[in-house]
Amino acid sequence: MITELNCRILENRPLGPDCFQLLLEAEQEIEIRAGQFVKVAVPGFSLRRPISVTDVEDGVIRLTCQIAGKGTAALAAKRNGSLSVLAPLGNGFTLPEEGSELLAVGGGIGTAPLIGLIREAVKRNCRVSAVFGFRTPQQALFREELSALPLRSFYAFESEGENVITLLRREGYENIPFAACGPVSMMEAVDEIMQADGEFSAECRMGCGFGACMGCSVETRSGMKRICKDGPVFRRGELLWKTLR
Repeated sequence: MITELNCRILENRPLGPDCFQLLLEAEQEIEIRAGQFVKVAVPGFSLRRPISVTDVEDGVIRLTCQIAGKGTAALAAKRNGSLSVLAPLGNGFTLPEEGSELLAVGGGIGTAPLIGLIREAVKRNCRVSAVFGFRTPQQALFREELSALPLRSFYAFESEGENVITLLRREGYENIPFAACGPVSMMEAVDEIMQADGEFSAECRMGCGFGACMGCSVETRSGMKRICKDGPVFRRGELLWKTLR
């Protein structure tokens, strides 16, 4: 059930040149699955901002956000007080079975919603690999965090002439069940080379965030779907990449 939460800001710190991390303490316990998102009310702005959930631990919601306009810039500058948050929104990733294998493929800020899935897979004693891509090393997220977990992690940087596709091929990961999130061009390329089942998390501009306004509807192989309600996570084969560009 979607709930409006009053969340106290525990921390708001920059992560690189254009990203920041929010730690929010909710007024009540709430279950948020890996891959779901929230909508945050930004003081002074009429529309809430949709932000994917990085993870939830001990009642603290972690959000990793990229500054994309005036609203997110204002949110990045808010260091204390509280925020109104609608949660949980959308569906989430399918959690892997105990002891299975999982490949997480992320690009840019699209790496953020994969962290909760990765942590859950580690708890389930899964063999986890993460392949993340960024434009430059300075923009890389979660490097120290992943290095502390029992998994294999790889980072590709465009400035160094590498990307997630070249890494996937180099490591021979095409046959591992996967979850992917990032730029549409990256996800389309992942879709082309992978030979295993997987899921993709899509994003687009949203209005209400819970399916009423139909503003985020896109054409899929099974008809029109709402990214906010029917997604943001879709099984491989559902999305038509041309409709997301």
